[in-house]
Parts: sequence; C-alpha cells; structure tokens
Amino acid sequence: MKFKEKLSEIRNQASPVQTVSRLFLSHAENPKNLGELEAANGMAVGVGSCGDTLAVKLLVAKGVIEDIKYLPNGCLYTVVCASMMSEIAKGLPVDEALKLQPEDVDTLLGGLPSDHLHCARLAVNTLGEAIEDHLCRYGFPDGLIDRMVEN
Repeated sequence: MKFKEKLSEIRNQASPVQTVSRLFLSHAENPKNLGELEAANGMAVGVGSCGDTLAVKLLVAKGVIEDIKYLPNGCLYTVVCASMMSEIAKGLPVDEALKLQPEDVDTLLGGLPSDHLHCARLAVNTLGEAIEDHLCRYGFPDGLIDRMVEN
C-alpha cells in the first residue's frame, strides 16, 4: 500500500468533525455546579439510554432551588448537559424549573449531535426526579400547586 492510499483509507475511517459552540466549550472546560451537596433535600440518580449515570442533588428552600450539584459518570456530553441544566435551574422556583425541556439545553448549547441528544434528556429528567423527590419528602410549598395548575 502506498502512502497516499494509506492516508485516504484512514481519512475514510475517520468520523466527521463535530463543531461545538463557545458555550459548550465553556461548560466542558469548567463545568458549573459539579460536585457533592451535603445539605441536599432532594436527590435523584438517572441512567441514560447509553448507560451514563447522573446524580442530581438539590437544596430547595421556600420552593426555590437555592443550590444544585451533580455527579456524572459518563461522556463529555453528559457533563456539559448537566452543567447547563444546573445553571438554568439554580435560583428558579421548582415549578419553573419543571418547565425545562431537553430541547432547551440542546438549543442553548448550540445544538448537540443527534447521537447525544439523550444526554440532554438525562440531565433534564434527572432534575425533574430530584424535584419530585423533594416534593414527596417535604410537601408542596404554599401556592405551588396553584401556580402549576395555572401554567
């Protein structure tokens, strides 16, 4: 085999380059809210269709997500999606945080490859499960049900 044939063969085997947004790179290089939350009062562990796992812990006070931390075990896309999700959810009332959709994370990150959209679903679904855990354990704050019914 000649050199040019070898290069052509390798080039044909290579995956196409996926471009990512600056925001994606920012979350990849410096994930936000990564870590453990000792004072959590809501938590969940989600498992993605690829086998990645994501633990999400919340500190909710008066119906507002005051702090959020996550621990991922998976690919870079799972880390980035969890980081983006946590940035959005932090400071929101739980009823507003429940409105977050995987498509929101995908759009804000500038679009994910189709084979990694499930990472956004994992992040958002695990957030919802952590909120559910908190509400099941501590009940619904005053006015929350009314706000959820209105929306």
